[in-house]
This record gives sequence, structure tokens and C-alpha cells, in this order.
Amino acid sequence: MKAEEKLNKAYKEAKIIKIDDGSRIAIFSDAHRGDGSFTDEFAPNENIFLHALQYYFDQGYSIIENGDSEDLWLNNSFRYIYYAHPDVYDLIRRFHTYNRYHMIFGNHNIIMRHRRFTEANFWNVYDFNLGEEVPFLNDLDAHEAIRLNYLDNESDIFILHGHQGDLINDELWMASRFLFRRLWRHLKNIGVRSPVSPAKSEQRRHKVEKVYSRWIEKNKQMTIVGHTHRPKFSQPGETPYFNTGSATRPRRVQAIEILGGSIFLVEWHIRPTSLGVLQVKRRVVNGPKALSKFLNDKTQL
Repeated sequence: MKAEEKLNKAYKEAKIIKIDDGSRIAIFSDAHRGDGSFTDEFAPNENIFLHALQYYFDQGYSIIENGDSEDLWLNNSFRYIYYAHPDVYDLIRRFHTYNRYHMIFGNHNIIMRHRRFTEANFWNVYDFNLGEEVPFLNDLDAHEAIRLNYLDNESDIFILHGHQGDLINDELWMASRFLFRRLWRHLKNIGVRSPVSPAKSEQRRHKVEKVYSRWIEKNKQMTIVGHTHRPKFSQPGETPYFNTGSATRPRRVQAIEILGGSIFLVEWHIRPTSLGVLQVKRRVVNGPKALSKFLNDKTQL
């Protein structure tokens, strides 16, 4: 199936969430949470991510994790990921309890498109301290895509991870997972870059971005993706293509916020005070821009 067909299918089958100017949404992607070992790309940024999550919880935001929240290519068991990051998952559980947590699967957790896997591993989870399974994200569904329907009109914001149509990360994901798990996790320790990730290959990244930009332009569809780990914030009048960046960039976590009918690209990072105390700070990288500036030209697929 061609990339265009995959995107059309994902759009039509996407979960629809209605939003208005009072909605508060934060979108992360590519956390790649692992088991705490040297292959865990998330571990160095855990405290930054945790602080951002706490801020969004306290401020009444809903969270969308736009793919690759867990790295289930490098890790074959979620329970060890949960064990490595208990504070993060405790806060995610609180979001879920208040119906404020939504998950989109990416290529590194594509197995979560199978509800049986999600039910077996995420509805309950093994707690090593208690020695038994405990409730976690009961009734969680991982979606391929989400559409944020703005003000009950025909305009919406299309959110998906962005691996669709990227052959080696989509249709050949099982082979890629095998190489990651059996070979690359060891090569990574000596500095070998991922052979399949667009985040590590400028050529692959540009190829993915070109395919998506063409589809977005053709359909005049405001779209938010991840996958390439490169943040993108379009301006009114440009192709409405946005990318959340990632939660694994050295010493910083990127996100897209929707607040008050506007969209922002933000970055959470560590900065020292004049006294040398390290603090996690939120910085607006781009925006705010009114959503209406990107949705006026929407046409139906």
C-alpha cells in the first residue's frame, strides 16, 4: 500500500476528539522509554519529562503521546520498562484515571495496534515491589491516529506518528525490530548509529518529510507528526505541517501545546540559576498561532 493510501486510511479510521477554545492539550512523541540500561534513550531526560508531565497535570491539560512512547523494539517486556520509570508511569496512570491520556502507536510500539497485547501488558502491570500484578491503564486503546475536531465544524487536526509509508519502519517493522533487538543494541554501545531511523539519517528524514508535506498540501489538512525527531512549526499560509520533535534530544524535551484556540511549540530544558541551582524551565520556541489560521482551507478527503 502506498504512503498516500496509508494516510487516507489512517485519517478515515482515526479516533475523533472534540475540542474548543477551552481545551488544553500537550502532545509528545518519541520518548522511547526503555529498561534503564545503556540502551534507554529516555533515561537521561526522565526528570525533565516528569516535571513537564506534572505541570500539564496541574494545569488541566490532556496528554497525547504520539508514537514510540515505549521502545518495544529494544525491549520485549513492558514490565521492565515500567519498573525502570515508576514515577513517570504513576503520573500517566493519574492522567488516564481522569480520561486525560491518549496513546498513538508508532513503529517502535506498533505491536500495540493489537488490542490483545495492550490488554495483556498495559491494563495491568507486574509490580516487582509487591510481587503481583496491579491495575494500570485499564481499557487503554492505542490508536493509529487521532483527529481533533475543532469547534464542531469540518476542520480538524490530524495527529499520527509519521512512520506510515516509511517501508523499513512500517511494512518491514518485524525485520527492523529483530535487527534492533539482536544486533544494534550491542553496536550502539560503540557509537554505531541506527540504520533504519530517520532521526539518525538526514536522507531518510527528508524523504519522509517530503512525502507527508505532499499529502498535507494536496488535502489542505493540518497535520502533526513525530517519527523524525525534528521539530517543525509552520506559519500561516505555509503547508500546515507540524512535528513535535522528541523527548530524547540531549537535555531537553519538546512538545506541541494547544491552548486557548492557539498552537505552540515548546521546549523543556535544564537551566542554572544565578546561584547554580539547576531548574527545569519551559520555553516557547514558536507560537502562539491561532488554529483557525491553519484550518480555514480544510477540504474533505
